Amino acid sequence: MSKDKKTIEDYRHLVASKDVTVHLSQDQQAMILKTYDYGLNAMTDIDEMLLSSVIRQLKTAIHTET
Repeated sequence: MSKDKKTIEDYRHLVASKDVTVHLSQDQQAMILKTYDYGLNAMTDIDEMLLSSVIRQLKTAIHTET
């Protein structure tokens, strides 16, 4: 990946306007609520792993070609 900072515009051509559904575990849901309440700086290593798994699920649901 390039060191140049990307903008949202760099990714718009990769997506369509559509509904996206993912199934989250109880732990993933709890981590999202905790992160909303306390922010990203309060995340533990386990929280970061859970967030990464949520992002991975969302990425797959949004853009399945890669």
